Amino acid sequence: MPRMKILNKLEREAFESPPHFNSAERKRFFSLPKALNDIVEGLRTPANKVFFIVMAGYFRASRKFFAKQFRPPDVEFVASQLGLNAHDVNLSAYDKQTYARHQRLLLEHFGFSAFDAEARGFIAKEIAAMVRVQMRPKLVFMEAVQLLSRQKIALPGYFVLSTLIATASTRFHRDLCKTVKSHLTDDQKKKLDALLEKESDADDDDGWRYQLTLLKRPYQSTQPSKVKANLADLQTLQAIFVDLNPVVAALALNHEGIRHYAYSVIKSRIAQVSRRDEEDRYLHLIAFAVCQTFKLNDTLIDAAKYRSLDDYMIPKAGWDARRAEYLQQAQLQEFADCREVLDKLGEALDAQYLETNDRFKSGDNPFLTIRANGTFHVSTPKQVEVECLSLGDYFPDRKYVSLL
Repeated sequence: MPRMKILNKLEREAFESPPHFNSAERKRFFSLPKALNDIVEGLRTPANKVFFIVMAGYFRASRKFFAKQFRPPDVEFVASQLGLNAHDVNLSAYDKQTYARHQRLLLEHFGFSAFDAEARGFIAKEIAAMVRVQMRPKLVFMEAVQLLSRQKIALPGYFVLSTLIATASTRFHRDLCKTVKSHLTDDQKKKLDALLEKESDADDDDGWRYQLTLLKRPYQSTQPSKVKANLADLQTLQAIFVDLNPVVAALALNHEGIRHYAYSVIKSRIAQVSRRDEEDRYLHLIAFAVCQTFKLNDTLIDAAKYRSLDDYMIPKAGWDARRAEYLQQAQLQEFADCREVLDKLGEALDAQYLETNDRFKSGDNPFLTIRANGTFHVSTPKQVEVECLSLGDYFPDRKYVSLL
């Protein structure tokens, strides 16, 4: 079974452990609605009552059960609320059958379903889709947790989700390697293998460096010699990129996927890249060639100090020939006749001036004052404060912000 370290030790412990409540949170989460209180009244033993309430509070806070883990301060709080002595509440008296039955009661009350085979199939499909487009296991994990909560499915343990993500990642990577194997020609393999060979380098003491190393970091300088070196590298990569286009299209990797494999090459030593299995090695080198081609293009465009404004515009001949089509694509048909548009705007502006002047002359504009020297002053009326909801819920919940 594939393994993948998605959360670090502290994050994993936090996910697998009951929440830490302060006194205010205990009062909030351990105060049950009447329907659950009625269930508590029907329970026979003190242990059943206390652990049912604690488990209900944990589930309300985290949408998760914690395999009979209960924090002593929470048990003591609930016991005191029920007028019981915490020492009389023994976890050993809370058997597995009762624990499972209480889980079902809580799921039914809160409108949640258990993480069963159907739920596993649902989230496995969603994880596979996320793995194909983002390649970040930790982000996939967090999105899966949110998706299960939105679908009102009780959250499983860390091992279950991490295994599903690892399985999806392994299957996706295996499919990519199969695509490489079926589409890459022998000639293309030779071109990629050439990246792992040494060539002359005047900047290096021994005069020889691996071609892959030379292509990892383009020069950021605008000196002519550095720009010329970048152009030479771009020609090398561009030839590989154009030749590999059919394979790249078959892989159908998005920018995140290309960057993921390319950066693995950039951060690795030549020996580490060479030791990879053949299809895996070629997959990484293809992504590297694509990513570095784009990066060099960007670098060289930045080093150009920009084109004239006219060069960024639609060529005049093309504009004259396709003017109506361009206006329709931009939904600007109503502005096709410039003179008509300007005349309408002029009329609207004159009408607004007349209305403003008439309101001032009639004394209906208390916010405009004409001074003795002919200048004017406009005062802005204070707006009445209006209670409104926070806009925070309308913005996406970003987990990570790329440094790049």
